[in-house]
Amino acid sequence: MFGKMLISAAACTVLGIAGFAVTASADAAARGDVNGDKKINVSDIAGVAAHIKGLKALDADGAVQADVNFDGSVDVADIAMIASHIKGIKALPVDYSLDFKGHDAFLMFADGNMNWGNWNGTGYPNKPSFGIDADVTGSGTYIVKITKESLTGRDDTGTNPSLVYEYDEWADKNVLPDAHGCSILAVDITGIFDGTQDNSSNPIEGFLEDGSNPGINKRVKGKYKVGKVNVELVSLKADGREVAVDKSKIRKGNLEEDNNCYRLELVNSMNDHAASPAIDADELRFYDELEVTFSIKFS
Repeated sequence: MFGKMLISAAACTVLGIAGFAVTASADAAARGDVNGDKKINVSDIAGVAAHIKGLKALDADGAVQADVNFDGSVDVADIAMIASHIKGIKALPVDYSLDFKGHDAFLMFADGNMNWGNWNGTGYPNKPSFGIDADVTGSGTYIVKITKESLTGRDDTGTNPSLVYEYDEWADKNVLPDAHGCSILAVDITGIFDGTQDNSSNPIEGFLEDGSNPGINKRVKGKYKVGKVNVELVSLKADGREVAVDKSKIRKGNLEEDNNCYRLELVNSMNDHAASPAIDADELRFYDELEVTFSIKFS
């Protein structure tokens, strides 16, 4: 995780290692390289400390790198985590958001028992995410999935604590049962809307903030107005089999005005559109994976 350890003879009392300075090579999948020298060491800790004390403020990139626990602030907790990483005690958490060049598109899904489920994108640091996302870098066709492997694996927050397993006497072990039914099925594409219009292009009070990385942060402003983006469902497949979809019942656009996501919604039992889903939600069933292919066009 934190790469090769380099040890020099300089004093390093801030880390509690008398007589040595420990440096970890900067990991491309983690934050912590506050000064941008491709290393994570006491210089980064010193930079964070000066920022906290008000002696020398970090620039925008440095402040992002310093927030290693993804809580939106830079404080002594970040210093402690960087120190622990440098000493090899505990590696810094993976920042999957670094993998995205464009907009994080993910499959939001919960089966009828709310067992199989995914609610966030992998580009959302420190949020549980168990799907296979797409990086939307421009107009084109993309695929998002939820699979048994992704659901039962680890993400940057750990393993999925909500899964309920059943004993399989043939396999003589507990297994994840098939996904059966559907409570919610939607594709969210992060970073699209600028927060100035509702789904009917009427002006709304801005709920979004100015900030960086809208493609992985649904609380900051994107750049598009409603009507400048169009998303169409290409296909829905369960374990490789095509699922019948009534495309006239798909809801799409700026469905949740307090974030910048474009939503392509087929099923949502949590709102007043539950009576008319775009698929037969009760009959949806799969063992291994659910896959959505969609096209997007920016204008």
